[in-house]
Amino acid sequence: MNYITMRINTTNKEYLLGDFDKDGVPNIDDRQPFNKKNNKRVNEEVSLAKTIIYVEGKRREAKVVAKKFAKKNKIKEWRVKDTYSTINKAVRRNPMVVPDFIGFRVEGEKKQEVEKKWNKFNKKHQIKKKILYKEVGGTDNKYKTNKGTSRPYRAFHSNFLVSGFGAEAQFRTKKYGKLNYEMHGAYKRKESLKPFKKRSKALLKAGY
Repeated sequence: MNYITMRINTTNKEYLLGDFDKDGVPNIDDRQPFNKKNNKRVNEEVSLAKTIIYVEGKRREAKVVAKKFAKKNKIKEWRVKDTYSTINKAVRRNPMVVPDFIGFRVEGEKKQEVEKKWNKFNKKHQIKKKILYKEVGGTDNKYKTNKGTSRPYRAFHSNFLVSGFGAEAQFRTKKYGKLNYEMHGAYKRKESLKPFKKRSKALLKAGY
């Protein structure tokens, strides 16, 4: 049996962002951070380690901004919210948690069929065009908003509230659903989506 030894003075940062089993996955993202034979992530698409590093980077930038502003305006006391407080407030201050906390998906064969379902849904639930910020309440026709861009994604979205929780309903064709599923991983990894554009154009031409 292999054992991993931790120092008694291991820091919080090492504990969260380190890699105890040396399998290439930060502890906080590792399903089994002490088992180097298992490098599966808690979430294959999202890294909490990267989120923490991102917030820390923003804090460093904010400190420079705050210091200059304080000096210019002769303010003696200032602070930048710490990482824990920032993440905590980002989700707890909002009763809906995040705009798409609950997700619904409806699929059909062709674009025309799906669009009819989408319009019927919006009418039933009185969801209007961008009544607030688009991810808080409103509709988004990705066939129009993504037209002429480098984004091959096509679907119809509706954002609304369900008993106070943020919800998003996606209406799409089955064929676009398959393409979108393949694109999703590349999108989350911030990779180029150009390889999917040709297939997207073919689907559009065929009425999907």
